[in-house]
Amino acid sequence: MKRARRQFVEGLLLTSAMPLVASAGGESRDSSAGRKDQPQPVVLRGRVVCLTEELGRRYGVQPECETRGHVYALKTADQKLYPFLPTDQAAAIYDDRRFRERDLQVTARLLPDASFIEVIKLQSARAGGLYDLYYFCEVCNIRTHKPGPCECCQDPVVFHEDPAEEEPKVAPPGR
Repeated sequence: MKRARRQFVEGLLLTSAMPLVASAGGESRDSSAGRKDQPQPVVLRGRVVCLTEELGRRYGVQPECETRGHVYALKTADQKLYPFLPTDQAAAIYDDRRFRERDLQVTARLLPDASFIEVIKLQSARAGGLYDLYYFCEVCNIRTHKPGPCECCQDPVVFHEDPAEEEPKVAPPGR
């Protein structure tokens, strides 16, 4: 990850964690009331957008994506934005434009109080079906979730989009 983008993402993560720090100062939580502060599994559908560009359209924010890098989010049909936590599982979103050009179904963990999602699985949704998105090394017969050289032989991996065998059975957020 480029240095400027890394600094931007770190700042964004720190800023979004501020409500957690502020609410933890002296307030006691009832442990019997359920653990809403834990990440929740979700399945979301939508398109990948640059979060700062989307906020620019909505609220007049001046994005600096060219110098600071993009912060990607999933935009659902109801216009909600779920920023991607920049983890290894989400690497393909940042590194391969094909993921940003498709309607996606994202199986993830929704992080409370920040609305960030931690990617578990990425699939494309088209023609009434789901397709698994992955990279494959023909030499080593290894399947991976991110582009680049094969972890084993260092040959380039090849992008694949194959029909999914089974849909995840996780409830959407708020249900």
